[in-house]
Amino acid sequence: MAFFEEVGGKPVIERVHTLLYNKLLSHPWLKGYFVGVRRSHLEDQQTDFMSDLFGVEPKVYFGRFPMPAHQHLFITEEVFMVRHKLLADSLIEAKISAEHQERWLKYDMGMKRTVVKTSVDECEKRYNSDTIIDIPKPAGM
Repeated sequence: MAFFEEVGGKPVIERVHTLLYNKLLSHPWLKGYFVGVRRSHLEDQQTDFMSDLFGVEPKVYFGRFPMPAHQHLFITEEVFMVRHKLLADSLIEAKISAEHQERWLKYDMGMKRTVVKTSVDECEKRYNSDTIIDIPKPAGM
């Protein structure tokens, strides 16, 4: 059985992503990465991508892979790990079993090397009129 079915399928993945985006879009630092992007788009893309990664058949994700989708975002290791912790919190809140939490978080960590950058100079525009997004950490965080 694919992890997609083990974890509870699309309804469970959607529930986790709703909880995650509640946290991301209200986070004083990370919310800046999502300005101007429809929440429904974020959640749908994330759910479809993770469903494919978790083994859904037939495939449902037709968007960009993580590296090209995030090439314009200056995501440091700290940013990634803050997001990763918010995902872990969302999995607990969604009552995902400890075993499935561990596996889900391992999948998530697999994305780290494709999106984390050590310098804003590593960022690239996706198209000519695109902007590089570098959100400074708020004072006191």
